[in-house]
Amino acid sequence: MTTCLPPYGLAERSAGLLEITGADRQRFLNAYVTCDVKPLQPGDGAYGFFTNPQGRILSDVAVLVREDRLWLEVAPGLAETLAGHLRKFVIVDRVEIRPLEEVTLLTLIGPRAAEVLDLPDLLDWKHAPMTIDGIEAVVQRRGLLGAPAFSLWVPAASAPHLRASLLAREGVQPVGEEDLEILRVEAGIPRFGVDFGPENFPKETGLDEAVSYTKGCYLGQEVVARIHYRGGVQKMMRRLELEGDPRPGSKLLFEEREAGTATTVVRSPLSGRTLGLGIVHKRAAEPGTRLDVEGGGTATVEELPTR
Repeated sequence: MTTCLPPYGLAERSAGLLEITGADRQRFLNAYVTCDVKPLQPGDGAYGFFTNPQGRILSDVAVLVREDRLWLEVAPGLAETLAGHLRKFVIVDRVEIRPLEEVTLLTLIGPRAAEVLDLPDLLDWKHAPMTIDGIEAVVQRRGLLGAPAFSLWVPAASAPHLRASLLAREGVQPVGEEDLEILRVEAGIPRFGVDFGPENFPKETGLDEAVSYTKGCYLGQEVVARIHYRGGVQKMMRRLELEGDPRPGSKLLFEEREAGTATTVVRSPLSGRTLGLGIVHKRAAEPGTRLDVEGGGTATVEELPTR
């Protein structure tokens, strides 16, 4: 665990939130995401991608299956865009899709985060209702943040009060965006809109857990499956050890040819190293490969850590 993270931390993460209601909600959503939503029961959750017909990523998505609705966490600023995207496919489906503007997220994160509220023992992406200081919330075990974490889905009007109440508890400290970035880079976790985006296929991200290859048809499924089974991906996510003064967005060169981009760069308190993430062409992606950084410095390619 990095030295930048307290045992009990409270973070506010930017996210877009959506709600889908109606009798056909799970069958409908299952046709537009890479994770298998259809068999999930209330209290379950999943992580996946929205993909377009060409199999490229529109956003990542964390799904919560509630008793009578689905809640979705998507990339910041994309709630309305994705709502519009889904509405285009509603023909006879009994569903309603809308941005979930009256709810906000607080995130407890840290090696002992569950102890702050005596939280239930949940597997990643599962969730449960909970009353916290008189406020009704939904607590979700949140994966892919680089440390044990729980998202608290709370009424937006109550969020400031709950935030202040949690920070008043002994040992709870605020966790900033910089700390969250260090955590995920150390763990080799890329972020949509930073390390990958609409130009990328799921296989290029290294987030294999986001894709079910057994669920059947969904928008873009044929392309995603073909790349997976035929090994057609030309680029792949890698962690980088950087030397010099690299900046996010710096081009990576191998044998004097462009081979990728350093998308995120952080200074790791855990290792004392400068680390980064980047999608690198397969000809330069072998661990141990040394790359030149445009503008000065070098990068050594590393495998993504096992999560």
